[in-house]
This record gives sequence, C-alpha cells and structure tokens, in this order.
Amino acid sequence: MVLTIHVEDTWLAPAQGSGPKGPPSAPPAIPPIIINPFSYHIPAINIDPPVPPPGPPVRPPARPRVRMH
Repeated sequence: MVLTIHVEDTWLAPAQGSGPKGPPSAPPAIPPIIINPFSYHIPAINIDPPVPPPGPPVRPPARPRVRMH
C-alpha cells in the first residue's frame, strides 16, 4: 500500500529506497591567502611636512647690569 498526500495541487509520495546515506559532503575549501605587494596601503601624506623649527630670536646681547649695594 502506498500512501500519498495532496498538498496544494502537489502530490507527494513517500521516499522509496531511503536507505543509508553516503558520507556528508566536505566543508567548503578555504581560499588560499595571496600576498600581493601592490595591495598594501600607501601611507598618507603628512598634513604638516617636517620643517626644522626656527632658531632662537636674534637679539643684541643684553647690557651689563649694574649692582648697587
């Protein structure tokens, strides 16, 4: 006896020959890691380029101080 089920205009019959199944399929392979030297990011340009700091202000030498005791 074969049991059939009617579901929304679709006829389903029981699976025949549903014996032991084979081994499960292998997981998806991991893609290889490809190192491309051209894919590295170029460092950004400095906003303020390095400029040597200005020297001390140019002044004439101070006058000698006079002490009064």
